Amino acid sequence: MDPNAVLARTPLGAEALNGEGAELPRALRHALILIDGRSTVAKLEQRASMIPEFPAALRELAAKGLVAPVGGGTASAASRAGSTPGAGKNLVASLVAAAEAVLGDQAGKVVKKLEEAGGSRETLAAAVDSCYKLIRLTIDESRAEEFRKAAKDLLGRGG
Repeated sequence: MDPNAVLARTPLGAEALNGEGAELPRALRHALILIDGRSTVAKLEQRASMIPEFPAALRELAAKGLVAPVGGGTASAASRAGSTPGAGKNLVASLVAAAEAVLGDQAGKVVKKLEEAGGSRETLAAAVDSCYKLIRLTIDESRAEEFRKAAKDLLGRGG
């Protein structure tokens, strides 16, 4: 995850923090509490030195759509997907945020594939499968699995 990125809670993250929906494991809940929409990832990691595996917790929160980068990441992805209808924009943006969270600086080609896929659930599912194969071949199998799981969760709940 980019150490200069600023993360903010998504509406889904705010719901999770308020106890609505599924229970979060302690480490994820503590990490989510620290997200303030103003601090960089590097600053959050300094504050969270007492939370075991905090960077992994941040990636998981982003992959679950509970946090997203402020400014650049999700918002620009949604606006670049301009031809995508309403809910599809949110789903594309959530998938892009998950890819960026899991892959960091290596997310470029995956983000492009997701944004070009369109907004229908079927085309996005096909793009996710294609991205999974790309990540597996060019980056890392475990991160490919992490991305695929996060993407399937997002596709399953509608973004």
